[in-house]
Amino acid sequence: MTNSEFKLLLKEGIDSVANRQGKKVSIVEEEIGEALCVSPHTVQRWKRGYVPNDLQRLEFLTAYCQQHGRVDRTWGRRFLIQGGFPAPEVVLDRLFPAPSAQPGEREVPRVFHNLPPRYGEFIGREAEVARVLEWVETSRWPLASIEGMGGIGKTSLAIEVAHRCLPGPSLTIAHPFDAVVWTSARDYPDFNLRLDHVLDTIARVLDYPHLAQLPPEQKVGAVDKLLRSHRTLLLADNLETVTDLALVRFLEQIPEPSLALVTTRYKQLRRVWDIPLYGLKDAEILTLIRRHSHRIGLEVVAGADDDTLQRLAVATGNNPKAVELSLGLIKQKGLPFHTVVDELYRASQMVSEVFDYIFAEAWKLLDDETRQVLLAMSLFVSSASRAALAAVSKVAEFDYFKAIEQLVGMSLLEASEALDLSQQRYWLHPLTQIFARHQLGVDLSLHALRNNGGASPQKIAELKTNFCNFFAAWSEKKAGRGFWDFAAWTAGQYAEIHQELPNLLIAIEWAYAHKNWEQVLALAKAIVHPVYYQGHPDKRIKCSEYALTAAKMLGAKEDEVWFLVHGLGSIYLLRGDYDTTEKYLSQGIQLAKEINLREAIALGHTYRAYKALQLDEELTAAQNNVEIALSSTHNPLFRHRALQAAGHIARYIHDYEQAKAYYLESIQCLAGSPYRDPSSEVWLGFADLGLGQHEQAVNHFRAYLDVHGKYGNHR
Repeated sequence: MTNSEFKLLLKEGIDSVANRQGKKVSIVEEEIGEALCVSPHTVQRWKRGYVPNDLQRLEFLTAYCQQHGRVDRTWGRRFLIQGGFPAPEVVLDRLFPAPSAQPGEREVPRVFHNLPPRYGEFIGREAEVARVLEWVETSRWPLASIEGMGGIGKTSLAIEVAHRCLPGPSLTIAHPFDAVVWTSARDYPDFNLRLDHVLDTIARVLDYPHLAQLPPEQKVGAVDKLLRSHRTLLLADNLETVTDLALVRFLEQIPEPSLALVTTRYKQLRRVWDIPLYGLKDAEILTLIRRHSHRIGLEVVAGADDDTLQRLAVATGNNPKAVELSLGLIKQKGLPFHTVVDELYRASQMVSEVFDYIFAEAWKLLDDETRQVLLAMSLFVSSASRAALAAVSKVAEFDYFKAIEQLVGMSLLEASEALDLSQQRYWLHPLTQIFARHQLGVDLSLHALRNNGGASPQKIAELKTNFCNFFAAWSEKKAGRGFWDFAAWTAGQYAEIHQELPNLLIAIEWAYAHKNWEQVLALAKAIVHPVYYQGHPDKRIKCSEYALTAAKMLGAKEDEVWFLVHGLGSIYLLRGDYDTTEKYLSQGIQLAKEINLREAIALGHTYRAYKALQLDEELTAAQNNVEIALSSTHNPLFRHRALQAAGHIARYIHDYEQAKAYYLESIQCLAGSPYRDPSSEVWLGFADLGLGQHEQAVNHFRAYLDVHGKYGNHR
C-alpha cells in the first residue's frame, strides 16, 4: 500500500538535492541507489509512495537530503513519522542540531579551486586589479575580458585577481566565490580550448566528477545548474586561440551568480566588461628591470640610474616579458647595455612587435644543440622533467646542461625551484612556445616570424619519435608491463604518473597515429587507470579503444581481454550502458576462455553480477555469476573482487552480518599480496551502518577518504 504523504516528502527531498547540486534527479536517484546497494528503480518505487521496510534506509534518506539538499527539521520530522520511524527526535537532534550560540563563530568554508600558483612577485597593476574587482562586485556584466598584446601580463593579472576572490589571506572582496575554475588553451597540444574541456574542468573542481560522464547535451545543462547553485568564477586563458564557437556562446551566457573572466590578445566577445592592459607604469617597469637584472646577475644594469633604464622600457613598450627577454639577450650577447638597447629601439620602430626582433636575435645566439633543446621543449603540453627534456632533445650531457643554463638565463625557458636538479621541471611562456613551434614547423597562425623556414619534416618526426620512445619506456618503468600492475602502485607512483598525464596523452595520440603499437600498449597501461580516478571516463574509453586496436595488431590476446573486460566493460557498467557493457564482457569472456585466462573469466562474471543487481534482475543471476567467478580462479585480487560482489548481494537483501563477513574475507584475500584496494573500507562502513554501528562506520569512511586523498582519486 502506498503512502501519498511519504511520496510527496521524498520527492521534495530528492528534488532539493538535485537543485542544490545542479544534478539531474535521475543522477541523484542513482547515487542513493549506489550508496544503499539498490537499483535506481527501487528508489523510484519509494518515490511512488512505497515506504522502505528498513529503518536504516529511512535514516539514510533523511540524512542524505539534509546534507546534500535544502530541507529543514520540520521536513525531517514529517518524513520519519510518515515512514513509521520510532522516536524520530533522536535522529533529528543529530541531523539538525541547534546553531552555535557563541558569537562570531562561523564554519570555515572549503575552498574549491585549481588555480596555478603565483610565480614571482606581482608588481604594480593596482589600477587594473581594482577595475577587475569593481566588475566582480558591482557590474551587471557576466563576462569580463583582459585584453592586451602578448607578454603584457594578462595571465598574471587574472591569477592575482582570482586569488583575491577566494577565502583566505588574499581575499579583498566582500563576498568570496564558492569556487574558482582555471582553464587555459596552453594546456592542450593544439592550443585550442573546447567547451567539453571547460565543462569537465568545472565538474571536477566543484567535486562533481560524475558529470563528465554525461552525454554532451546533458552535460551542458548539468553544469549550467551547477553554476547557478555555486557562485563560481570561471577563467579562460588565451581565448584568442579558441575556435569552438559553442565555448564562446557558453562564456557569453554564463548564468548568475557565476562570472567568467577571459584573457585575450584582442577584443572578440560581445557584451563584455573590458579591462585593456598596456605596459607597466614607468616606476613599476623600472622596479621590474632592477629585480630581474639582479636575479640573472646583471648587477651593472641593476645599479644603473633611472634615465638609463628608461631607454630599455621605451624600447620594449614597458612590456614585462619583453623586458625579461631583452635582459637575457643583453647578458648573452655580452655587448654594452646601450648598444643592445639602441638595437631594440630601432627594431621597435620597424616591426609590428618587438618580440619579432627579440626572438630572431635570440635564435641567432643559440648553437644547434641549444636550439634542439628549445624545439624539443615545445612538444611538451605543460611542463617537462629534466630527464624527459634531455631524452627528447638527445643532445650530449655537457651540451644539454649548457643549453639549459643559457635558455633559463635568457628567459626563454622557465625553471622550477628545486634543490635536487633531477627534480627540476621546465616550461615555456606561451609566446616562447609559439615561437619554438613555429621554428619546428607547427604553425598555429598566431605569430609569423620573418625570414624563417621552420624545421624539416625529418626533424619534427625525429623529435616526436624521441618523445614517444621516452614516455613509452617511462610508462613501463613507472606503471609496469602488466595490465594489473597498477593494483600495487604506491601513492608516489600515482603522483608521478598524474603529473605526466598531459604528456602521456599526447604521446599515445602520436604513437597511435604512427601505428607504433608496442608504444600504444605501454602508454595505455599507464594512462587507463589514473584518467578514470581523475574523473575522465571519455579519455579512459578512448585510451582503451587505442589499446584494443594495438593488442589485436600485435596478437597480444591477454592485453586484448583486459581492455575488453576492465578497460571498457567496467566503465560502461558504471555509466549504466548495460547493452554496451554486455557486448564487451561477452567478447572478453569468450576470448579469455580461448586462451584459458581464468582471472579474466572471474572478473567478467563479477561485473555481470553487478549488472544483474543494478538491473533488478533475479537475485539468483547475480549469485550465480559470483559463484562462477569464485570457482574460476584462486588469484587473490580477483577472488577479492568477487567476494566484494558477494557482500553487495548480501547488503541488497539486508543481511548486513553476512555482507560484513564477505568484505572481511575479501580483505583477507589480499593479505600478503602486493595488491591494494582501499574500497573495502567503504563497503565495511556501509555494512556497519546497516548494523547500526555508526562509530565504526565513520572510522571506515574516514580511512577510505584518507587513502583515496593520498592517491589523488577524485571520483
